[in-house]
Amino acid sequence: MRDLPKIILVFAAVDWPIYMRRPMVHALAEAAKPYGSTVVAVNRPLCFATTWFRKPNRIPELFGRPRLEKLANNLYLYSPRYFIHDQFANAVGPLEEINLFALRKSYRHLQKRLGITEPAPMIWFNYPQLGYVARLFDDSFCVFEIYDNLTDPDGNESNTVNRLEKKLRSRIDLLLTTSKKIHEKYAGPYRRSFMFGNGLSRTTYQRLSDPNVEALPEILDIPSPRLGYAGMISDRLDWRLVADLASAEPSWNFIFAGHMADDNIRNRMAAHPNVRFPGEYPQQDVPSISKSFDLGIMPYRDTPFFDFLNPLKFYELAAAGLPMVASPVEELRQFPDDLVRVVASNGVDVWREAIGNMLAADPAISAKIGPQTAAEFIWEDMTAALLKKITEEGG
Repeated sequence: MRDLPKIILVFAAVDWPIYMRRPMVHALAEAAKPYGSTVVAVNRPLCFATTWFRKPNRIPELFGRPRLEKLANNLYLYSPRYFIHDQFANAVGPLEEINLFALRKSYRHLQKRLGITEPAPMIWFNYPQLGYVARLFDDSFCVFEIYDNLTDPDGNESNTVNRLEKKLRSRIDLLLTTSKKIHEKYAGPYRRSFMFGNGLSRTTYQRLSDPNVEALPEILDIPSPRLGYAGMISDRLDWRLVADLASAEPSWNFIFAGHMADDNIRNRMAAHPNVRFPGEYPQQDVPSISKSFDLGIMPYRDTPFFDFLNPLKFYELAAAGLPMVASPVEELRQFPDDLVRVVASNGVDVWREAIGNMLAADPAISAKIGPQTAAEFIWEDMTAALLKKITEEGG
């Protein structure tokens, strides 16, 4: 048996105001509550050397007390002081040591502000660049989570990332992965690993699967068939494929609802009036957006990076009961063809055939099996099972 530490420090590879949208962090706090543990999300470095040009909006924080924001009963967001951004510290050993010294000192202040004494908090992080935090405390239980293939979007390996990943292996007590392919690629050298997966918060699942949710009128005004994607609109999607499909099937309307990461995408699609960008919506509107689609599409780029994905989008669309067509993402092949058709490649002909078949199918089938499938991947249940496993098996 292992007692869960009173403090769990979770470090992210991106700024926490963005990463905190990931429901797993909130689910971890809920699962840790019965153990009397507090989850503290630790923000990215705010250092005197780089904040001036990297994050000018946070310059005032340099001269104040480290910020501690309470997000839930046992969940906090903490912005400590680092010496220098870890991107630079990774390359210079002494800078990493100074960062660790600053973090340990900041942690002592954090304990006082929380009123919790914990000499060896659990350390949880998600990117090799943050691997040095595994050396913060000798007796800490360290969890390393890999949720994407550690390459660039084109699938190219990074010598720096590979070096950092190999460097941290001996300090890791548990490796978590989100897909089988990631597990097969990285888990071997670690003393213990677990294929954790991806999923939805219980609240998100309930909202998406609610049969009483009404579709958005402005999207319903677009003629059927409406082939939809709701999320970040970026170059993660295969816009050449979308353009080819839009040209080949002018009666199909391709709808991309969400934040536009690059306005050039809109310009590139301007010649295709059936590729529509209705704009960005509040998160609470995602169920209504999904209800407005006839079919969900996940046209990710066909590269080794995306082949390793376990996309959150699948679980959202499944909870909404929508049939889907997806790029060749290996993790999605485990699910029923009646729910998601995973194409062999991003060729326009195979996509046209798959979309046509799914549009012709009985929508009642996906409406039934989609929510049933998504219900098996609820973050609160998954994290509770994980913490139970850690404590019962002694880590």
